[in-house]
Amino acid sequence: MSSRPGQESETRRLERQEFERGHIDPGEEPPEPLPAATVVVARAGEDGMEVLLLRRPEETTFAAGAYVFAGGRVDPGDREPELLGRVDAGRADGEPEALVAAARELWEETGLLMARPGAEPDPSRLAAARGELVRGETPFGRLAAGLDLTLPRHAVAYFARWVTPEKLSRRYDTRFFLCRDPGGPVELTGEHTDAVWLRPDRALDHFAAGDLPLLFPTRKTLERLEGFPDAATAIRELRSAAVEAVRPRMLVRDDGVEPVLPGEEGYDDAARTGGE
Repeated sequence: MSSRPGQESETRRLERQEFERGHIDPGEEPPEPLPAATVVVARAGEDGMEVLLLRRPEETTFAAGAYVFAGGRVDPGDREPELLGRVDAGRADGEPEALVAAARELWEETGLLMARPGAEPDPSRLAAARGELVRGETPFGRLAAGLDLTLPRHAVAYFARWVTPEKLSRRYDTRFFLCRDPGGPVELTGEHTDAVWLRPDRALDHFAAGDLPLLFPTRKTLERLEGFPDAATAIRELRSAAVEAVRPRMLVRDDGVEPVLPGEEGYDDAARTGGE
């Protein structure tokens, strides 16, 4: 874990809240993790690469008040053959349906379109199509066909996979993607209350100061992105690395709950105390 001052206490506060909101009882069979996707959007800032973070509402039942990356569950519609056929023939990293879900969620949550239209569309047409998606009026597959979208797998890095600990009742198997900022303003729906562009190291410093709540996978992802000068370099280097599932455990202590990774102190104890 990072040695930044204040990180341990913030870790315990956020993870304890998630643990208290939903965990299985001792001896109960853990639920299967649901497939999900997350996309980290990166852009060139004045003094280095910045990434987009979105704040969850305080009243939500998941990650309340935390800053997260765009993303969500892989829906059945994300597996439609016609839609999967719109993933271009780039390097076969990640599951195509996860990339589709990442593009759909990013567009829905922020208005940023990671997919590439077949022709330069009228901005009002794009806005109308996104509105239909947000309101649930038209499925993403039909909108993608109407706009002739292509999902540029060659310009995206699939670089991480996180699986929620077994002790929690809400579990996800999440693929993480990195893409360049496709341009345009960030326009939020009610799913988030704030959006900020920050260099990864500065985001972690804000977290350490107590004014940027971050969950464990988000913090670890930011730590991994520290030091990259630009999105192109990050995408190129991260795409060359093998991706293995990260399976943290929840170490339950008398004074709270702490997430731990394989190889870290307490990981085996987490299994013995039922915190996997």
